[in-house]
Amino acid sequence: MKSNPKFYARFVLCLLVLGLLFTGGCSFISERTDSGNFNRGAEQPAIRPEAGAVHLLLGNPSNANSDNRDNYLLIKKTFAISYNNNRGTANWISWKTSKADLGESIERPEFRPDLSLPRNFVRINATDYSGSGYQRGHLVPSADRFGDPEANLETFMMTNIVPQTGDLNQYPWAKFENYVRYNARRISDVYQIAGVYGNNGRIRNKVTVPANCWKIVLILPAGSGITDINENTRILAVDMPNTKGIAKNRWQQYQTTVRAIEQKTGYNFLSRLPEGLQEILENRAGDK
Repeated sequence: MKSNPKFYARFVLCLLVLGLLFTGGCSFISERTDSGNFNRGAEQPAIRPEAGAVHLLLGNPSNANSDNRDNYLLIKKTFAISYNNNRGTANWISWKTSKADLGESIERPEFRPDLSLPRNFVRINATDYSGSGYQRGHLVPSADRFGDPEANLETFMMTNIVPQTGDLNQYPWAKFENYVRYNARRISDVYQIAGVYGNNGRIRNKVTVPANCWKIVLILPAGSGITDINENTRILAVDMPNTKGIAKNRWQQYQTTVRAIEQKTGYNFLSRLPEGLQEILENRAGDK
């Protein structure tokens, strides 16, 4: 049989194309599983850098990153999280709320596990709280995202939930949330950081019950940026005990300073502001 140069040329070309496809495919599906890079799996959505810029405007209080299981950074459309795999909750969550984010009440989604966490993290389900005596308390309130059903759905991921007593969750904590939204409706941009500290026990050996829940709120005119923050900017901070018997207490009773929360948590808030301005704002007790 005579050789066919065209046939062999096509054959070699096919081999080259297959080789490139195989090499690229292997690079795409490979996953790092060493101690510093976790097996994230196909479920993790792409990180939204534009959301991170908005929700971390005031800084990253604990220098959360993708290499620390107990200070693991998640960036979502709705918020930025420092997640703690050992606690089974966030350390803190940072987000912005504006008038456009609010709206009338919408249908309540189901609580669900956050599938964007690495596969080798402990998965927290809504049923893990059942029978514990604690409610599934939002850090980013559902009502802060009534204006966008997709964003509202993110608030029901278990990475946004912490165990709270009913007396905390439904009373002083909820009243403070309402007050913050009142300011957002008045055409303000409200930057919030909320989190937990302390240990009041464990639920099913998976979720740490926080001793305290805290929140820091910076209130700016709509459309303002970080350069518009000055010594007259309104700032509020609360630190509330996660206990029973506080249902009748006003949220104002738990006002504190940002500096006091820093001392309790070890975090560095407002880190993108000049040191002199940080000193003024972090030591201000807020509204009375």
